[in-house]
Amino acid sequence: MNLIQLEQTKNHYLLTIPQALMMRAKKIKPRQWDPSDSVWKYPRNKDTYQLLINEFENDVERVSITPPKQNQIDQSEKIEKQDKKISDLERQVKSLKSNIELVENQRDHYFSAETEYLSRIVKLTSEVEHLKDDTSDLEVSIKKISKLCIGDEHPLSSTIDEMDFDNMLPINLQNKLESILKSKLRIGNEKKSIVSMVHQCQDEGLLSDDAAHLIHVIRKQRNLFAHNAIDHKTRLMRVVFVIAAFSILSSEL
Repeated sequence: MNLIQLEQTKNHYLLTIPQALMMRAKKIKPRQWDPSDSVWKYPRNKDTYQLLINEFENDVERVSITPPKQNQIDQSEKIEKQDKKISDLERQVKSLKSNIELVENQRDHYFSAETEYLSRIVKLTSEVEHLKDDTSDLEVSIKKISKLCIGDEHPLSSTIDEMDFDNMLPINLQNKLESILKSKLRIGNEKKSIVSMVHQCQDEGLLSDDAAHLIHVIRKQRNLFAHNAIDHKTRLMRVVFVIAAFSILSSEL
């Protein structure tokens, strides 16, 4: 089987190539890596067609790609511009990821931020005695505090009512956040990680840095619960921590 394969769709050329030969694929621009299919995607236009033929004609058993028809050229140019924009956004995301890693490595800053959110929890918890009803139900009281922060008229207020205080709460809240972010970005059922959606929302001005940090707080706690990596004694406080982060975050959702 030939290790290098060239195929085409209506709008793209698709290149399958071993990782060791990746630099040859990168020589041709514009390009985009598609991790779901493990192929390099190139806009289907005459220039790209010629570049691919020049580079790989002798490496494939049969050339199965064709240049676009005349009526496809305008569409190809449009796609090429879109691909360039995507490439620019990916570079911005890479830069943001680098900045995030730098911030996360600055532990003093990290703990300072965590302390700030914990102080908000303490402030909200101080309302418990005022809000407690005769049942002295801690869960009911925490939900009341959360709804006080969110507001009874906010659409997410009902989410608090529906929550169960168990190990699935952080996981369910992250699922809710992923659904909200997909709606904000209008990406339907496209598979994207919550980290990449947060970065994209920040790029498009849909989330503040503070909101992004709160989402990452929930994400990290969710991962701990999902992998059963928490001390049982801290479970309830972590649940409260997640609810507080979600409540504070709700104003931007």
